[in-house]
Parts: sequence; C-alpha cells; structure tokens
Amino acid sequence: MPTQLPTDPLQQFKRWQEEWRSANSQMPGAAVLATADHRGRPSARWVDVAYVDHGFVYFTNHASRKASDAAVNPVAALCFGWLDKGRQVRVEGPVSRLNAVESDAYFATLPRGVQLLAWSSDQHAEIGDRQVVRERFDAERARFAGQEVPRPGHWGGYRLTPEEMEFWQRRADEIQDRLRYRRRDEGWRVVRVAP
Repeated sequence: MPTQLPTDPLQQFKRWQEEWRSANSQMPGAAVLATADHRGRPSARWVDVAYVDHGFVYFTNHASRKASDAAVNPVAALCFGWLDKGRQVRVEGPVSRLNAVESDAYFATLPRGVQLLAWSSDQHAEIGDRQVVRERFDAERARFAGQEVPRPGHWGGYRLTPEEMEFWQRRADEIQDRLRYRRRDEGWRVVRVAP
C-alpha cells in the first residue's frame, strides 16, 4: 500500500538495491540508460550507476553518444532490472553534468587500468581493430608510469535527478505491484498503477 512506503523514492530504491546486493554481488549499479538526440531518436545502453545521492550518477567520455545526447536533450531514463528478485525500477528526469571536483574525486577511486582506458579510448570514434586501442593504452601506461593518472578533461560524470520513479514487483498471483512516485512542488506523490 502506498502509505506504507517511504515518502522519498530514493530511500525505497536504496532499500531494494541493498536487498539485491546482499543476494547477488554482480553489478548492483547496472542499469539501461535511454537518451535521445536532437531529433528525438532514442538510444539505450547499459551503464554502471556509480552512486546514488540526490540523483543517479554515471560517468562517461564527453564525446560519447550518451553525453552528446545530454548536451542537446538533457533528459533521460534509467531502468534497473533485478529480475532474480522479480523487481524493476524505472527513473526519469533531467540530466546535468557534474563539476570537475566531483569528477576528479570519483576518477581517483577507479582502478588504474580503467583510468588508463579513459585516456586511451574515444568512445565516439570508429577504429579498424582492437589493436588500435591496445596501442593507445600501452602508450598511456608508459606516459603515466610511476605517477598518478589524472582525470582527462574529456571524461566526467552526469547526474540524472529523478522527477518520476516507478517500482514494479512480480507477485505469485500474477497481479504485479506497480507504484509510481512523481515529484511535486510540495514533495513526492506516490500512487498505485495498474499492472
């Protein structure tokens, strides 16, 4: 019943994510991110949501399709599918770019190989074969040998701030639960939606 749920959907999301994490250690931040370009053409891909604060934060190359879409059409949707728990969470809202300090802080926590790949791979460029990226990776590894890898200026974070969130729960009686939160000026409103 909606009155038994937290008034903030991010609390409900974190509860479900923690239940999934404790039952399954594989990629608790994995979600499908859907964006659209300036003509409204959609594109969807898996991303790793790095963390959740007052929004859902992910990181990418600023030349990637998802970053280009956010620059011209700054609204997106996420879909988390914890299917072994019979759950799905959908999130919709505006997307904004993180500042350099936030991006630097997260970049510093990444494994060195991931940091070097951020320097080596242009996510928008076509390449002849995998060896091209391998050679760039090896060159960056040599360049930064014996020192910390700084965050490249073409890489950073984005935050999707939810305006709507929907929680879907499979049930044994086949009448699934769907609860939708919508942001209002006075806070969140939650309603039950037909399955």
